[in-house]
Amino acid sequence: MKKQNITLSLALAAVFSSSVAFAETEVTGKIIHESATFTESGIGIGAATTSTQTANSHGKDVFKSATQAKIFVDGDVSDSAYHVELNAFNDGKGTGDYDGNESYTQRDAFREGYIDTEFSGWSVRAGKQQTVWGTADGMKLLDAINPTDYSEMAQNQMEDSRIPIWMFNAEKDTDSGSNWQIIISEGKSSHFAGMGDSSSTVAATHYGISDAGHAFKMKGADTISGRVNGMINVVPAMGAVATAFQAHGNSNGMTMASVNDFATNTSAGETAQHSNFAAICTGGAATSIGCLEAITNASATQRANQNAGGATTSANNAYAQNLLSDTTAAQWTAGKADSTSVFHYMPDATFATFDQFVGLQSKYTVKHSSLPTIATRYKNTTSDGLNYSVNFMNGNDTNPYVDTYWTSSENGDVLAETATASAGGVYTTNNLGDGTVVGGSATGTTYAIFNMVEKLNRISQLGGSFDTAIETASLGPVVLRGEALYQHDVMSPVVTRKDSTNKDLNHGFLVSGLKMEKGDRFKYVLGADITALTNMMVSVQFIQDVNLDYVDVGNKDATNWKYTADMATMSLTNNLNKAEEFKEFYSLFMSKPFGASGEHRWNNILMLEDGGGKWNRLDAEFSINDDTQATVEWNKYFGDENTQFGQLAKSSNVQIGVKYSF
Repeated sequence: MKKQNITLSLALAAVFSSSVAFAETEVTGKIIHESATFTESGIGIGAATTSTQTANSHGKDVFKSATQAKIFVDGDVSDSAYHVELNAFNDGKGTGDYDGNESYTQRDAFREGYIDTEFSGWSVRAGKQQTVWGTADGMKLLDAINPTDYSEMAQNQMEDSRIPIWMFNAEKDTDSGSNWQIIISEGKSSHFAGMGDSSSTVAATHYGISDAGHAFKMKGADTISGRVNGMINVVPAMGAVATAFQAHGNSNGMTMASVNDFATNTSAGETAQHSNFAAICTGGAATSIGCLEAITNASATQRANQNAGGATTSANNAYAQNLLSDTTAAQWTAGKADSTSVFHYMPDATFATFDQFVGLQSKYTVKHSSLPTIATRYKNTTSDGLNYSVNFMNGNDTNPYVDTYWTSSENGDVLAETATASAGGVYTTNNLGDGTVVGGSATGTTYAIFNMVEKLNRISQLGGSFDTAIETASLGPVVLRGEALYQHDVMSPVVTRKDSTNKDLNHGFLVSGLKMEKGDRFKYVLGADITALTNMMVSVQFIQDVNLDYVDVGNKDATNWKYTADMATMSLTNNLNKAEEFKEFYSLFMSKPFGASGEHRWNNILMLEDGGGKWNRLDAEFSINDDTQATVEWNKYFGDENTQFGQLAKSSNVQIGVKYSF
């Protein structure tokens, strides 16, 4: 990324230092400072350090103190014009990489740099830039070329959160008044807190990539890279529990006993295995959910293992990851019905499967496709004043997804999840590698690696828009507008909780049970804009996102249970939240100038989410003089905690700022 920035800088320098005649170069800029504080006390999604969530609870703390200097350089070169935007950024309260400049985010130091010229009747803009096709309030629909920086959710203005990318952008007006646009651009990813950073090595902990403490990390990203609930850290922690089990269970021949059998002290069908439960617990006591919880989290409370020289066996997780915190039978029963921690999701995983999980480690890798995006748009106006456009794009989906698979620590070979049945089909084992020794007591040196690879998927999109103005007697002019988008091959998470083959999450098949699958979606927004109270703009919108390949099979009591999960909110803490086939949003936007000569302005947007999530942003800008403005902004998130907006309730905030232009 930095190499590309340097390349353009050198190219511009070469052009500017040539013998071509220059008009006077104009340099302008802005210096902006913003400080923000939480308005709610509590624990943010990305902040917890243990599954008991007793640490990192924030008060009404300052979490942002950012100063940036934007420098704009504009000028002419012969018959062409150029534009450069530089951005120096520092946030004294920023966590991790968020304290300074970072390429391909809204904090990019070299934000824009392009040349405008004419060629054979086409207006051409070449360089790092942004292209705007959509007009919806508070969301992006047709703006599918430039990625977006969601590090502050949707709080920032679109022109700020939109990430400029390198592109060739050509437009041509026809004699009939229509317009054609052709774009070839980079296919880059949007920026989400908790994603986008590779882990350096295979390891049992990857806390450094989780953006712990970030105010706007969402549950979906936290399920991937979170310190407590992220699979990148949960899987190795589960491997530690398997190691503790293996020290006793394997030596005693335990294979078919399941997590639920152990937690409830239930016979697995073979008396010997049932009686050997007691060999694991302190003092030989009968097993229970309390014993399983202690093995998972305690340091040295389990019975000495006679086959290991009297050593105690425990994973000693100490609640660092959200594996299990149940201590009563009632909690375990409730957890299986509405899962909130790892072992709730796999009650039928057997000791034979856990023998394959001994010593698990994990790795996170970012491998984004570098293929370009190709897009075109046609727009025109009908004789009665209806403006419309049709556009098509083929390129990388700006929303990344995560692919998972197992490899062997011995040789790097991919290990297949194989549902191996015992004699007579009594129980099923996730036999990684279909017979390859992984984690067993035979060697104790080979273990499975859980690989998580962040990718960008190639999709096709066909969309369009319209807007028209009509005169009404009571409301005056009303602008009606709409946008629609059909997307092909979009990735969505599909969770297989139970399957008739037993190759499911219930039996400990992590890759098969949690998969990203291709599907089609249809999204649209309908809006109306009016002017009320002399000069107040009022805009209302209805937004719907339809998953055309939605999966919803069975339930927890059925033989087969499979569903599409909600990408933004799915978490270990909420039963891997199921998505909605028809997801709807409603918005109300108002904007009005005020002051003696209308020199100030306030804006308010309210978005209501199907399922109960809500977000309200009220902001105002006060003109101190021609060059200086003061700003204040209040963002309130509330509603159901398992919705896109409601999950951020503890990140509600107030921001104040000042902006000086020169």
